[in-house]
Amino acid sequence: LVTLFLMLLQQTTSKQIKIEHISVGSFITINLIIDCLKSHFFGNCSVSGASRLPVIAIYSIYQILVNDIARFKNKKLLPIRSHISPDTKSKGIGDIELLDKNGDYFEAIEIKHGKPIDTIIIDDAFEKFKETKTNRYYLLTTAEPNIKMGSEQEIKKRIQEIKNEHGCEVIVNGLVQSLKYYLRLLKDINKFIDTYTKNL
Repeated sequence: LVTLFLMLLQQTTSKQIKIEHISVGSFITINLIIDCLKSHFFGNCSVSGASRLPVIAIYSIYQILVNDIARFKNKKLLPIRSHISPDTKSKGIGDIELLDKNGDYFEAIEIKHGKPIDTIIIDDAFEKFKETKTNRYYLLTTAEPNIKMGSEQEIKKRIQEIKNEHGCEVIVNGLVQSLKYYLRLLKDINKFIDTYTKNL
């Protein structure tokens, strides 16, 4: 579905087809992009690495945000690592990482596919960044609900403990909700489609 959508977009914007009265941006909405991404993430795909698609989507958004948002001024988005390289071996703290101007971790994002967040996932994440200075650590998941049922208070308590002990703000959220929010921040949502396609 996404491939067909992108091919349609390419054809309507190519020089070979000149349709002056149709603006590509006029029919592309955030909801349409989200629906296509969800179909892509959750489609029956037997290809190895399909669970990497949500990581690529968030990484693509960050590639745009680091240039558009004041919060990310003088921040460096690290290249996305191989999916087969575990964070512990690559000395990374998350799937996506940003450094500040001093080369310290500024923000990291860990993405889970189909797993609701629980305290075990939070503790595993804390193990990755507890020896480093980082301001925010996002735990995003494609699972709905995004938090394991019945563990809301326990998670809230653990997040506060980490904040008190380390200073890092751990944020748990659904990946789709985060994508919607990030897409609203973009000046041009077509730029996301181009970036995501190139990264794929």
